[in-house]
Amino acid sequence: MSPVNLNLTLPGYRIVRVESNSLMRIYAAVVEAPGQCLCCGGVRLRSKGRYERRVRHLPCLGRPSELVIACRRYWCVDCRHSFVQPLPGILPGRHSSEPWRQSVYELHGDGVCASTLGEREGVDSSTVSRIYGQFTERKAKERLSLDCPRVLGIDEHTLHKSQRFATTFCDLKNHRVFDISPGRSEAELAGYLGSLRGRDKVRVVCIDLSNPYRSIVRRWFPRAMIVADRFHAIRLVGLHLMRLARQLCPQLAWNRSWLGLLRARWDRLDPEQRHRLKCLFARQPALEAIHEVKERLCSLLRLKNQRKRACRYLIQELLGHIESLRASGLQAARTLAKSLSEWIQEIALMWRFSRNNGITEGFHRKMKLIQRRAYGFRSFNNYRLRVIAQCG
Repeated sequence: MSPVNLNLTLPGYRIVRVESNSLMRIYAAVVEAPGQCLCCGGVRLRSKGRYERRVRHLPCLGRPSELVIACRRYWCVDCRHSFVQPLPGILPGRHSSEPWRQSVYELHGDGVCASTLGEREGVDSSTVSRIYGQFTERKAKERLSLDCPRVLGIDEHTLHKSQRFATTFCDLKNHRVFDISPGRSEAELAGYLGSLRGRDKVRVVCIDLSNPYRSIVRRWFPRAMIVADRFHAIRLVGLHLMRLARQLCPQLAWNRSWLGLLRARWDRLDPEQRHRLKCLFARQPALEAIHEVKERLCSLLRLKNQRKRACRYLIQELLGHIESLRASGLQAARTLAKSLSEWIQEIALMWRFSRNNGITEGFHRKMKLIQRRAYGFRSFNNYRLRVIAQCG
């Protein structure tokens, strides 16, 4: 191993000599000696003797390497304490360097199982698991000192039977998971939310149309604007209008092709599908009116990055749709009108922003893969460490 390669992977050392056999053994020495005592800061130090420190390092030319470092123990004249010379990139009590441990952590995080990775590196699988746990715990402790992101996405996902739900806090601006906490009610999340730093710095919180999450945001993030998730708002419209269509046309309950045509966007249908849909409207004229309302509402909810002046006209248009649904006299239409009127402020803010909880839903898909690969987690803390390591 050349001095250049060693300085790139582990700076602060000087190579004395190299022995090249089946094991690449590099003899090195620390460039800078300690200038003061680690206990009291005194400068009157005496050497108590030399010794060698052997640690595992990154492979060189396809062969494993070992660093043999010449070290010293010092004695402080002022406080009469002895201490070991600190080594750059090597923690006390470790038999391997931090770059090598980092490579093991990254390989295991990429999907290489502990037994295969341990056999490849010449260590036990428990060592690989221990290294991975130490790095993930270190990464999770950083969350305690971090402030909440300014743009936050909150959503729940399911776990095992004993712990049904967990809440995900996602940094929508940087596309990463900030943290997860067990439970989804305010009583379950109160302890965690009380320990969060920088809650007053959060400006935007994106949630689905969930009343418990809305009350949580209003209490614990008082300076944040609540933005409705665009996917769930459009899904709510389609859900109630398709329920209304099945009430007016009972044949839709067993004809999935007709339901698929009614759910799909008109601009995404090919000419044959549009012809079939027009034939359906000729048989059932009431479905044409429902489809027209659905298209107008969904196209209205899909708008984003609108100015304040444009949002005023959009709100008036949405209120007109709500009044027409309320005046129809049908139960499903009135239920939809009530839901839209309760969330009209959050929907209006949705037009101003382009961020949504699609990023959070994508991380939920990755969390499901983490659970399946581990065949489930008994400890929520271990699951949290895995999620932060791979999604944070």
